[in-house]
Amino acid sequence: MASENVAQDAAQSNGIEQFIDSSLTVIIRPYDLEFSEYRGTRAQLEAEEIVPAGTAWPEGGCSVRWESGLLRFELKRTRPDGMKGPMKLWLEGDYWNLRWERKVRPDFGAREIMKKRAALEAELFRHSYEGQRQQSANWDRYWKAHEDKAFQAFKSTIIPQRMKRGRKSKVTQEQGVSNGQ
Repeated sequence: MASENVAQDAAQSNGIEQFIDSSLTVIIRPYDLEFSEYRGTRAQLEAEEIVPAGTAWPEGGCSVRWESGLLRFELKRTRPDGMKGPMKLWLEGDYWNLRWERKVRPDFGAREIMKKRAALEAELFRHSYEGQRQQSANWDRYWKAHEDKAFQAFKSTIIPQRMKRGRKSKVTQEQGVSNGQ
């Protein structure tokens, strides 16, 4: 309890609390780096019950690691998003990062090959008879919805109309000046 108060006092004295989001941040990177993270205060992480009871929270810049089942975990302090300055400003603060990843996972090269294989399979399907048939059916549905007046009227009530991008033409600008606008 005393160490919590010290950490809170350090966080407040360094101004870290202004950078801490009031909600827990969840980052999921399953396809490229194959890890997931929770970022938030100690209370937020404990409320999610994702840190095992009795875990010794690390001091300063240290981290705590453990394994459970097929996963590997690491808990450490981290710099809040948007905070600049030296590490000493956030090193004793109450903002944590809990990362987990699979113990056994393909290396970078194998993951790249799997992504390229999946992209090639998708492209081969797109050019197959079944893929062409599916694309044609999608276009048929699109044009049917595009020509459906009732659907288009409904859609215009829930989707804001697009604004034209760019500047007004010189002719339009001159008309605006001559009309007293």
